[in-house]
Amino acid sequence: MTVDLRIASYNILADAYIKPEWFPHTPADLLRPRSRHALLARRIVELDADIVCLQEVEPDSFAALQDALKPHGYTGVMAQKQQDRPDGCAVLHRIGQSLGHRAHYFRDRLEDGRISGHLALVVDFDVGGERLRVACTHLRWDRPDRPVEQHQGMQEATELIDELIRKDPEALWIVCGDFNARPGEPLVQAFEAAGLRDAYAGRHQPTCNANGIPKSIDFLFHSIALRAQPDALPALEEQTPMPSEQEPSDHLPISARLLR
Repeated sequence: MTVDLRIASYNILADAYIKPEWFPHTPADLLRPRSRHALLARRIVELDADIVCLQEVEPDSFAALQDALKPHGYTGVMAQKQQDRPDGCAVLHRIGQSLGHRAHYFRDRLEDGRISGHLALVVDFDVGGERLRVACTHLRWDRPDRPVEQHQGMQEATELIDELIRKDPEALWIVCGDFNARPGEPLVQAFEAAGLRDAYAGRHQPTCNANGIPKSIDFLFHSIALRAQPDALPALEEQTPMPSEQEPSDHLPISARLLR
């Protein structure tokens, strides 16, 4: 069967995590929720993606984006993190009715014993007669000096691979989101070892400019049966202001055309 669709992944920066002093190069009016929601909707429309995976989505921002994107044919679902976290993941699409969705909450625990509350939102689609499973996630950041086997993001990635991807190898998979890891690190290598391909392999550029440190931490993985044509990214430097009117988050969206 033929598959030809565009996929995007975008950490939109939760309003709850914005402190003006953290974004000294951004005008205050661009940090207000209503202003940013409108700019985010415009940015998503520019991506022209059939499926858009969002991270750091809050109920208010999800409602605003749904309203703004409905005239462009998008509908979607959101799942909020646990432990009273204000944000979660969402998947918006314009490819007809989905086959269903589920929120998989990871079992990794914080140092006080509570579960982290992070999740992967998995949405199923029928694309050209084949089942496409899209997993949108925001893997937890952990200290870089933490041993790999104890790293919370690595625990979440391993659970996602073992309990979802490897248990359904017949499906076409797309796994994307903010991984809080960089190319070549063990967490990223785990997805490659699971038989998935990195759409930006060999073409990584910084996707985030938090704290004035450009880094590549957003990923779009896909089944080996699919072929990716990733979109070029604008250059990010230490002084590149983010959020800005052109880029209303501290992350860039990443996107690719996937073919079979």
